Amino acid sequence: MNKSGTGFKISKIRTKMILSQLFIALIPFVLVGLVGIIFSVREARKNVTQRTEQAVTQISQTLDTYVEDLEKLVLTVSDVLALEDLADAGEEDISRVNDTLKSTMGRYDEIAGILYAYSGNRYISTGMTRISRDSFQRENWYRTAEAEPDKIHMISAATGRNIATDTGYSVDDVFSIVKAVISRDTGEVDGVLLMDIEHSIISAAIEGSQIQTGGFVFVLDEENRMVYTPINDVVYRIKPEWLTDENKVLTVDVGASRYLVRFKTSEKTGWKTVSVISYDEVMGDINRMIAIYTVILIATILLVQYLSLLVSDNITRPIKQLRDLMKEAEEGNLSVRFESGSSDEIADLGQSFNHMIRRIRELLDRVRQEEDLKRKAELKIVQEQFKPHFLYNTLDTINWMAREHGAKDIVQLVEALTNVFRISLSHGNSYIPIRDEIHYISSYLYVQKTRYKDKLLFEVEADEECMQILVPKLILQPLVENSIYHGIKLKRGIGHIKVSVHRDGDRICMSVEDDGKGMDEETGKELTELLESDQRSESITADDNRSFGLFYVKERLRQRYRDGYSVEVISALGEGTKISLFIPFDEENDIS
Repeated sequence: MNKSGTGFKISKIRTKMILSQLFIALIPFVLVGLVGIIFSVREARKNVTQRTEQAVTQISQTLDTYVEDLEKLVLTVSDVLALEDLADAGEEDISRVNDTLKSTMGRYDEIAGILYAYSGNRYISTGMTRISRDSFQRENWYRTAEAEPDKIHMISAATGRNIATDTGYSVDDVFSIVKAVISRDTGEVDGVLLMDIEHSIISAAIEGSQIQTGGFVFVLDEENRMVYTPINDVVYRIKPEWLTDENKVLTVDVGASRYLVRFKTSEKTGWKTVSVISYDEVMGDINRMIAIYTVILIATILLVQYLSLLVSDNITRPIKQLRDLMKEAEEGNLSVRFESGSSDEIADLGQSFNHMIRRIRELLDRVRQEEDLKRKAELKIVQEQFKPHFLYNTLDTINWMAREHGAKDIVQLVEALTNVFRISLSHGNSYIPIRDEIHYISSYLYVQKTRYKDKLLFEVEADEECMQILVPKLILQPLVENSIYHGIKLKRGIGHIKVSVHRDGDRICMSVEDDGKGMDEETGKELTELLESDQRSESITADDNRSFGLFYVKERLRQRYRDGYSVEVISALGEGTKISLFIPFDEENDIS
């Protein structure tokens, strides 16, 4: 329990509010009684007018905010679609786009359905199908978006379309937002994105406003067509042509009842938010409230102010503390915790906040673990990709030698091939001593030399003190393969490859150098940027041998040594290339 300076004990927020309201209400009644009826009907109408204006403006602004958020979402989705070339896309690409649409819909309850119609009379949707075979490009909504591709268009009525839904909502319960998707490459319209938005966002905005009891709100579009309305007998008797001046309150008689009508036109959508309040009920409510307001303002304002400050301070202090902690959490500080000695709802909220922060940290740790597992899985796949390709070339060479030269050299070639496969498998180990890595590279180069004959000469040297240090398996193979296929193979005459491993202070330098074709300055710069980047480019595939192999060499080094490694590329066109890997000389990894 908390105690104020007056000994006023309060435990729960609900109790705090009830007691404060009770004091504020009873003191004026005791002091003055019922002498508060001094307002006239004119003043009552003025107050109602102000409240109605505020409510209508609030609803209109809330709807504008909702629509603005939806427009941002539409722009985001259309930007994603603009990056996809669906004209020649396969099932995998279309499935990925469909998953994106479903994921977007899943994050926003107000989205009833999403459809993307594009070239070739094709479409992707979430539970929306075509009724007939007529092309979507003939639909009004499609042509509207296509005519003005840079704008987002609001379609108030979803009826009459060539679209059926299987998600259980009626077209009478939604309005639509459409946007043309413009290709990033051609600048032309690739298709049109359509989102059906449930009327729940309108009803939510209305429920959050302070509309007078007995009143209701409906929404008209720019052409005075009904967008949203509650079910009652009055709304369709309010004629749109009456709505000409939004600064005035319109008094209309419908049957035996009188109503006050006010509207607000949105500058963003052009829609009219129309409020209709029963005049009789308004006056009844206002007359009941006059006494309370008058007494509070005239007789007990000082006492009310004191109690309000006392109670609000007691309530808002922990709320402000919790707000400040949330701001720190937004800035990335996940070590903050809310502490309170009370047992009210704010304390419960603080405990929920603490639990949320703990869960966020757990999820972040889990994401990091999953990313590490994903990297390991990708690297496993890359290692497996090297083996079939190499086996095919080697067997082809063995076959050629068997036919052309007899069998005397096959024993040496098979022994080298056996060493290659034995070390590449390594009983499933991901890390091997440098001695095994050098043995592997020597056998690999022997096989390649047998294949290329006198076109390839190689030299392998390594310091003995480095031989027992554990390194990622087959870390040099992609570098040697690049030297052969992108350097020596493209060179006229004999090519030389030198593989060296030596200690450089507190580091080990492993380098592969060739005197092949080399690279121009631009290619070397792109390769260096790839090795220095923390992110993988989506354009790198297994077909880009040099970039692909070097990227995963870097990833394996990063996985093993984090930031404790470096890669150096030295190349000149026509002179050759040298790539050096620098790793820590860690005696704890020495298996001797």
